[in-house]
Amino acid sequence: MVLSQDGWGRIIALIASADGDLAGAEDALSSALERAVSVWRESGIPRNPEGWLYRVALNARRDAWKSAATRTSVPWDPDIHDHIQSRLRDDGDAEEQTDSDSLPDHRLELLAACAHPDIDPGVRPLLMLSAVMGMTGKQIAVGMALPAATVAARLTRAKKLIADLGIGFGQPDRADLEVRLPDIHEAIYGAFAIDWVHAESEPRDGIVGEALYLSRLLAQLCPDDGESHGLAAVLHLSAARFPARRGGGGEFVSLESQDLSAWDSTLAARGEHHLREVHRTRQIGRFGLEAAIQALHMAGVRSGSTDWPMLLRLHDDLGAIAPSLGGAVSRAAVIAEIDGPEAGLAALDDVGSVGGSGGAGGQTNAAKRVDSFQPAWALRAHILARAGRCDDAAEAYRRAIALTTDPAERTFLENTAGGRWPRQP
Repeated sequence: MVLSQDGWGRIIALIASADGDLAGAEDALSSALERAVSVWRESGIPRNPEGWLYRVALNARRDAWKSAATRTSVPWDPDIHDHIQSRLRDDGDAEEQTDSDSLPDHRLELLAACAHPDIDPGVRPLLMLSAVMGMTGKQIAVGMALPAATVAARLTRAKKLIADLGIGFGQPDRADLEVRLPDIHEAIYGAFAIDWVHAESEPRDGIVGEALYLSRLLAQLCPDDGESHGLAAVLHLSAARFPARRGGGGEFVSLESQDLSAWDSTLAARGEHHLREVHRTRQIGRFGLEAAIQALHMAGVRSGSTDWPMLLRLHDDLGAIAPSLGGAVSRAAVIAEIDGPEAGLAALDDVGSVGGSGGAGGQTNAAKRVDSFQPAWALRAHILARAGRCDDAAEAYRRAIALTTDPAERTFLENTAGGRWPRQP
């Protein structure tokens, strides 16, 4: 028996909308699922299993509200809940008639609750995966490479905080909701990025797949928000190349060497659709620009000719609104393609010089971060090799390899470096 992603999030959000008790809503739905195992074995699966589960879970929660009023922070709302209950009369097969798609959709409010400013940013992705997606603490722990006990403790504290704060989902202040959208974006992006290195070759599985779903859900719930579409675009375009990033033996494959037939055409099409939606909204932010950069790179690989000047313009725009170390390093790579290796190296050197002098004989904070940033050393090694500076390239490759945590990428760098220096024991 499987509850769809949409069904879990809809039911949890609607039940929790009265009192903000995520744990109580999850317990009620879990109990309904357990009851369904025995009931459906005897009577068969109803025509609308999600409607059946919603009613059983809601009744369980309603009993809890009546018998333990102190557990509630928001009283029963007759305008919402009595109306829904009127659709669930005990008239034979009313449970089957309940259409989950017709229920009020509070999933956006649920996402906003998970991104409450009093909840630690690192816990927000865990909450969304648990409350909106129905993932267990154990599943999240495996995907996030965290101890199961740590995940369980963080989720318990966060859900208790939401209940204690009395966050209501039913009629949110739209302005507050929009203020939290960037935090929702970051949480979904963070979940995707954390699992990216550890995930297998199938981009629809695990937390990568769940983050893709959440990004599509957010774009659906906020159709006129450009950054929500931008987030969906950048995640889907990244995931589309996922199957081609490893060769048959598990080795790392660079973008320009990837087998285009291995790209997931459905995910790529979804990413391109959301990128078009970004342009429709005329709200182009960080994620929209990152998606446009990815789309240009992919178009260049397909055609064999990359529009490097346009990529530089996009990187300049991205640096102006959302400067980052990774973005600056990528910009240096583009400059190397346009103006040659020496210009690229100069741009890479400039990345570490931003932020002041840092005192006599010392490095700036930016320079220190660059010195420990693996992509910067990998790019430096590549540019130095192009410039024919083999000794310097060998040293840069050695530094990049030492900072690499992905075994497949480490092997790729070692093979690329070739025999420029003896293997270290």
